This record gives sequence, C-alpha cells and structure tokens, in this order.
Amino acid sequence: MANSDPWLGITWKVYAVQGTGGAYLKPEGKQGSFTLTAVADPASGKTAYYTVNFSAGDMPSCWQGLLLYPRGSVQVVPPSPPLQPWTPSGDGPWLAAADAVRAGLNAATARLEGDLNCNSNAAALTLICVPNATTTGTPLLVQKLARATSPGTVQPMDDPSGGGHGDN
Repeated sequence: MANSDPWLGITWKVYAVQGTGGAYLKPEGKQGSFTLTAVADPASGKTAYYTVNFSAGDMPSCWQGLLLYPRGSVQVVPPSPPLQPWTPSGDGPWLAAADAVRAGLNAATARLEGDLNCNSNAAALTLICVPNATTTGTPLLVQKLARATSPGTVQPMDDPSGGGHGDN
C-alpha cells in the first residue's frame, strides 16, 4: 500500500458479527462496506479524525455522521501464518484472529474510536486495523462495541464484535 495511513485508500468490508448488538456493526443479511476520509488538524497537519463514507444500506444507519478518532500508536502484529483470503464458508480463522486482537487490546494499541447512537443507546465503537494479515497482503478489520452503563463508564454490549477485511 503506497499510503502510510493504513485506514485510507481501502474499502472496508464487514463480513461477520457476533453477539446480539451485531446489528450496529453491519447491515443485517449482507456484508457491510465503508471507506474513511481523514480530516487534518489545521495547526499540525496530522489526522485529527476520520469521517465514515458509505452508500445507503451498506452500513447500519447509526453510522451516519460517525466520526472516528485515532488512539494509540502500537500496530497489531499480523497473524502468523497469514490468513487465507476470506470466503463466506471460511470465516472461522478470521473470527479467531479478530478475537485474539480484541483480547490483547490496550491503551497503546493503534485504533480508531467513535460514538454511535444506536436507537437512543450510546455505544462506543472501536476499530482496529491489522495490516498485511492475509496471504494476499490485505488488512484485517476488527470491531468492538461497548455501551454506556452510567456516565463515564462502558461495558461490553452483549459482547458484539465483528470482523472483516480491507480491499485496496
């Protein structure tokens, strides 16, 4: 990938979700699809946040207007051996790799975070990019969703999580 920002120049595809809150991570009954646009801080020139772009029906409506903020700086190490290209019947290894990334998520992990308003319920969305995760060099997309339980606290939302990949 020519661009040093792993989030740009890619169509992100969300193929599988787990948990009852999964309807907030991809459209029901089909693969989700979105791209990101970086918005720079005018003073530093660094990416301040990303906007999410998708056609109607390609992502849940609660993603409309979503802003994602970069956090952390430590890139997740690609799985070894790399994942085989994703197929609808072969998503087990992909979900296992995404689960491993979620289990190791910490404050230093490079990720994007944003807030969703899911049917009047606030939810915290985290996206993690694992570059070069496949034998063809495509990145793995890992999603995690948590809901606010009281001001300033979040907890897993019936453990909804998702996974996908990027095509560049």
